[in-house]
Amino acid sequence: MVEAVACLKRGKVVLVVQGRAPEPLVSPYQDAAAAQAGSAQASPIVGVTRGRIAGELCYAISAGSITAIFAQVPGASAEHRLFQGADARISELDFSVADASLTCTVAGERGTSAIGALADDGKGVRTVTEGDVIDCTPRWAPGGRAEILYASAGIGRTKSGAWAGLAPFALHRLRFVDQSVEVLQSDARYDYSSPIAVTDSVLYALRGAYQPPRAPSIFGAIAGRFRGAPSANAARAGAAKRATELVRISGEGTRVVAQQVIAFDVGAHERVVYATASGVFRSTDGSVEQISSLEQVEHIAII
Repeated sequence: MVEAVACLKRGKVVLVVQGRAPEPLVSPYQDAAAAQAGSAQASPIVGVTRGRIAGELCYAISAGSITAIFAQVPGASAEHRLFQGADARISELDFSVADASLTCTVAGERGTSAIGALADDGKGVRTVTEGDVIDCTPRWAPGGRAEILYASAGIGRTKSGAWAGLAPFALHRLRFVDQSVEVLQSDARYDYSSPIAVTDSVLYALRGAYQPPRAPSIFGAIAGRFRGAPSANAARAGAAKRATELVRISGEGTRVVAQQVIAFDVGAHERVVYATASGVFRSTDGSVEQISSLEQVEHIAII
């Protein structure tokens, strides 16, 4: 089976199919926003996921204070706008056909972030988690059960409220049926992120050694009051650099699938596609093959 893989790199999406040359995704909205701003970096794609139908992509574009979400079948001329707003800074998309909804990460105040949901009801994005935390990398559970898996880390602050560090990222599950939150995987030694469930008892995630925050100095605390807290994106990027193992978690324990992984996705029959600093690879039943030499891919979506 030939799978197309959407690779997000430096604000652009590149489509990878084994045996073909990588093909950039063309977004008329992104091109127009970049031309208006005078810089391609002013309108990056900040999230990409498989779409509502086979072969379709959904992606979010950040253009100044506006975030817009679009869908298109690559190669077609039509780009369909699903959402546009100035009141939500959105990234890290995942679409569930069964749940008929997008989930995403929504940046908050003082370095926080929350999990958001966007249904086709005209009401826009609503946040479904809250707190002085960084909630990120959301993913719908399979089967249309109205459950979202995500990573979460509590923010440490000084007495004055300045940023002091993060607790280890743990994996959580939010159930909409009763609004309950369950901790799926937590370990003081590790940061976990990017959970993808394939069954009720099996999930994949990124794992890396947790690095405790340094005790803040008085000068750092004063500077923090003026600079503000680090952004959620910066905090996630720091954790991602440490989350270099791709692991499979089941009732039988945790197994390392690959090392030095930056991003990954899981397709049918647990076909795993992942990116390292040197390229994009596919792992099936223990065998690994490189499908692209595209380097430094930040996010992957199998379509």
